[in-house]
Amino acid sequence: MNLFSYLVQNMSTVTQTAGIHALLSVEGTVLGAIVAIPFGLWAYRRNGVRRIAAAVAETIQTIPSLALLAILMIWFGIGNTTLVVALFLYSLMPMLHNTVEGLLSVDPQLVEVAKALGMSSRQALFRVQVPLAAPIILTGFRVALVTSIGIATVGVFIGAAGLGSIIYEGMQVQSASQIFAGALPAALMAIVIDGLLAVLAARAGSKKARRPRRGGPPRPLQTTTEGDGSI
Repeated sequence: MNLFSYLVQNMSTVTQTAGIHALLSVEGTVLGAIVAIPFGLWAYRRNGVRRIAAAVAETIQTIPSLALLAILMIWFGIGNTTLVVALFLYSLMPMLHNTVEGLLSVDPQLVEVAKALGMSSRQALFRVQVPLAAPIILTGFRVALVTSIGIATVGVFIGAAGLGSIIYEGMQVQSASQIFAGALPAALMAIVIDGLLAVLAARAGSKKARRPRRGGPPRPLQTTTEGDGSI
């Protein structure tokens, strides 16, 4: 059976499995964003805290995915929960790194202008620095989500759902068509999501920064900031 024939006969299964795969990937990455981005906002001026957090996140990143899943399985058992926790842990480093780097890339003079016009440090952070750092922060989320889509295929080895189950079944029956039927949707999913988030980050970077003023919303500054957010 060739790939086309397999997809025609099993389209509903492949589609449903791809949806579950996407959902698990998004869940793990969003949970990582909920932790990593606010922590990055808090820690970027605290060198000691930032270095410790970065070291921990980078250490997690170096653990092979299958090994991390096996470790987490001891506490969370088999199934989707263990996979989501693993994706959460893997997503911390790129988002924490890019949040901090994005904030550090903002021109300090803009922050000083904001404070001179009456803004508190907190107001300057959220009205000036975060909007200017948004493209780099979004790039961190983009990297984390694309990585999660790839790692999620390994979840089949700890009983998690997703496209890895189709790939694994294809390996067992030595069917190249079935293996490709699981691998191609995962690859296409990663490519599409990467493209969409790249466009979103580019649009955020193309917007003009806004100058803060007393008693009202910030006014436009003659400055734009773009960043590639590379890890």
